[in-house]
Amino acid sequence: MRTVKIDIHTHTRKCKLGDAQTREISPEDFCNAILSTEVGVVAITNHNVFDLSQFQAIQARIGSDAQVWPGVELDVYDEHGKGHLLVIVSPKLATQFSAAVTALTTGHTPDSFRVTIPDVLTTFDVMEPLYVAHYKQKRPSVSDDMLAVLEAGARNKWSILKEVSNAISAGIHISHGRPSIYGSDVHDWGNYVESARELPDLRLPIDGFEHFCLLLKKDPTTINTVMDRKTSEDLTLVPFEDKKTLTIKVFNDINIIFGPKGTGKSCILQAIAKHYAKSGIDAKVYESASGRLNDIFDVKGKGLSINLNTYGINYCQDEIQVVRTAVEVDVTSVTKFKAFFESTVSNKNAKLILLKDIDTQEEGEAERSFSKYHDTASKIEAFSALVREDLLVKKELSDDEFIELQRILGLLLDRLLGKEWSGFVDWKELSLLNSAIKTFRIEVARKTGSPAKPSTTGFRDYAMNRIKIAASVRAIGKSLGSVIKNEEETVGDLGSGKGKLTFVTQFLFQNGNVTDGELSSLTNVKKGVQKKFVNSLREIGKHLFEDDLFHYVSEFNATEDVDEVKTVYELLLFKRYFTLDGLPYTPSSGEASMVMLQKELGTDKDVYLLDEPEKSLGNEYINDVIVPLIKERAKSGRRVFISTHDANIAVRTLPYCSIYRTHGPEGYNTFVGNPFTNNLVNVEKTEERRDWKMVSMRTLEGGKEAFGERGRIYGHA
Repeated sequence: MRTVKIDIHTHTRKCKLGDAQTREISPEDFCNAILSTEVGVVAITNHNVFDLSQFQAIQARIGSDAQVWPGVELDVYDEHGKGHLLVIVSPKLATQFSAAVTALTTGHTPDSFRVTIPDVLTTFDVMEPLYVAHYKQKRPSVSDDMLAVLEAGARNKWSILKEVSNAISAGIHISHGRPSIYGSDVHDWGNYVESARELPDLRLPIDGFEHFCLLLKKDPTTINTVMDRKTSEDLTLVPFEDKKTLTIKVFNDINIIFGPKGTGKSCILQAIAKHYAKSGIDAKVYESASGRLNDIFDVKGKGLSINLNTYGINYCQDEIQVVRTAVEVDVTSVTKFKAFFESTVSNKNAKLILLKDIDTQEEGEAERSFSKYHDTASKIEAFSALVREDLLVKKELSDDEFIELQRILGLLLDRLLGKEWSGFVDWKELSLLNSAIKTFRIEVARKTGSPAKPSTTGFRDYAMNRIKIAASVRAIGKSLGSVIKNEEETVGDLGSGKGKLTFVTQFLFQNGNVTDGELSSLTNVKKGVQKKFVNSLREIGKHLFEDDLFHYVSEFNATEDVDEVKTVYELLLFKRYFTLDGLPYTPSSGEASMVMLQKELGTDKDVYLLDEPEKSLGNEYINDVIVPLIKERAKSGRRVFISTHDANIAVRTLPYCSIYRTHGPEGYNTFVGNPFTNNLVNVEKTEERRDWKMVSMRTLEGGKEAFGERGRIYGHA
């Protein structure tokens, strides 16, 4: 069932001189505004006017997408003062209601009209309307004396509601036994979509005006019928040491467990967690985490890691190995050429072996050609795998297009692999030939005593060795110069306008100049070793083409524990911290509780189990942040179980299931009920019942006095 909002107080016309022009709205724009929100029930209550033709146009246009009820906002008075009273009736009586309003207001303008409560009752009570009176801080308010007259004369006492200014005030008055509600009283339709978010939810879905009235009357049959539409299940639990089973009906909505301390509320939560865990559902009990924020977010980075490939950073494992194992490659000595050309080949067999005089062949071009085809073939192979597996690709292409794409990629890959293989063969053919030539020359020289012709001057190998070392050093330097963007995770809202707390993970490569003491090594390699490694590498880079290069290579290898650095990953540093508005911030224990509870409720789960989530939290934060989050989870059909002592949570959420635990001379007892029937029933003695409202006021947050104190603090918001 979808939870919808109700707005019992809207205006569609500028009736009084003091009304804002922005209250005027056409039927089309009215319907568009309502349907842009979650409002599913709306009453039109213009000042001392009911426009039947406009109402019928709106009703025809909006259809079944929302319920529209006819009403009027009347100026009522007695000898002591005046106030505003909404009268709302069934849409079935719209024509009769229109005639009654017209007859009552004839001869008056909306500004001059006023009426007594007895005349209101005489005119409208036959239609069994809802009476909604401006009350207390909702100005101009109907006095208690006028309300007494209304209550004495109305045939349906339950049909009289007090309209207050906001949700907090409504909760306070409801807790004192005063049925209360609040509407938008819209002044500017341009702001309606935003303001509608604060309107009350209809916790029980209704089929129409008459159905709503039955719920107000707390008709048991009606309430049970509505609740039976909600997805529910019976849980059989064994929560206590006495091993007695406890069977409770719970809903895919809000389920509250409350009662005095020490009555086993947490035991019930743990038993519920165990029940769902057996079914493979993730269900762990959340407890206040004010002192565990750093551990939960792993500020010390015990489980922290990072994939450098994601950022296009080379790990440089091969390059580091090249530098570490680098040795000089000498050029061919001139004396070897001199010995060859001065020698006279006298050995008969040596003269016949011509292979010794063949020059070696250049392998570089063949190797590069093979590498190009190999790299391209690997990329096409990876792309082909992506095409086969990615659902979006299949979604965007027709069957024929998909088959054709696979055919072309397959054809291309076959050609590339063919060229790759032939390139590999050419390269290895030259490599084997050169190896054979060198081996034969050595063996001929050794067997015959005739020096072999040097195969190369060695200048190329000398230069290529230096270039290889230089390329490796520069590749390592490029990786160490890479910038890794900070990882940021929104932790939660600190409330009271403070802003959002963010958790930041900063990664940085040691470049030899990093001295921030708050940075830690990501691996077991010590920060001192990291720094020495980088500084030694920098010295090698300065002497790449100088005679003393290998002196610095030797110093590099002599550095203590340098062999622990296998890749640039071992040169990573990190720091994790919280920020507020971009600046480092250390949250207090209360703020830690705030954000961790938000994080728990923000995680997508089927079942939420919250054990006294109000710990360390202020009432304002619970009202403004936590209760809306709990309601949001319930709206999405999740099962929410809360053990609480807090009236704001237990009352304002209007739970489908309330589990009350108590202890007395006869032992422990469990009662189950809900605020809609206002009953709590003993699960073992069904004839024993208690008043939900009275138990809530007595048990939650210290009883009725606490509700009164909360009224003095928040009632004027």
